[in-house]
Amino acid sequence: MTTTEAELFAGAQAPDIKLETTDGMRVGLASLWSEKPVALIFLHALDSQLATELAIHWRDGGDAVGEAGGQIVAVCEASSGAVAEFHQRWSLPYVLLSDLMCRAYGAFGVSPELPGAFVIDTSGVVRYVHRNSEPLDSPTTWSLVDVISSITGKTVEHPEPTLPADEADAPLSAPAPGQGGLDFSCAKCGGTGYDVLDVSTASGMLSRMVNVQNRRFSAVVCQRCKYVDFYQTDSGKLRNIADLLIGS
Repeated sequence: MTTTEAELFAGAQAPDIKLETTDGMRVGLASLWSEKPVALIFLHALDSQLATELAIHWRDGGDAVGEAGGQIVAVCEASSGAVAEFHQRWSLPYVLLSDLMCRAYGAFGVSPELPGAFVIDTSGVVRYVHRNSEPLDSPTTWSLVDVISSITGKTVEHPEPTLPADEADAPLSAPAPGQGGLDFSCAKCGGTGYDVLDVSTASGMLSRMVNVQNRRFSAVVCQRCKYVDFYQTDSGKLRNIADLLIGS
């Protein structure tokens, strides 16, 4: 019996679909989660930039999944040859499977346009379900890592934030030019008024878009037209932004 999206919820038995590996061999999904829990990631259409970004995101998050005692298995809608080329091009350390006919996508209730992610334990029971409600609605690394940790009992320490939450999003007042401020001129409208915002990325949408996690950026925002420039910093303080802008 084919598993439908309505039936496939947390606590249900995951369907054992046979898919092709990068060398053209057929493998059942159940054989992959028989020894350790699997974070099963469905990618966007392989010819889209979103597929590349998501594949790299999970490449970078693989250490945390492994530390929790699990493994990543990704599925994409492409031939085994295209999957093999994609796997090699981006040096992906996890298993990448071909699902050209979207049999696994359909069985898990997702699609290449709106993929998703699942955690499956060694008995084949679905322990976590995330179906994208929009293309960028992918789960964070830690949402899957924490579920795997609850299965294996292995604790993975979350990275410490570099700034308190109430400071991270607070705008920094800009001193006037000549009083320690920036000699700022907007590249878009030529305005000289600006605000500086401190931005943190931690596996959210911004980190996926720029392929970074747990890093800090400062954004210089033009007060006239709201044009934004991002600068990577260690502390997010205005002094560092000044160094970047004037090259000191």
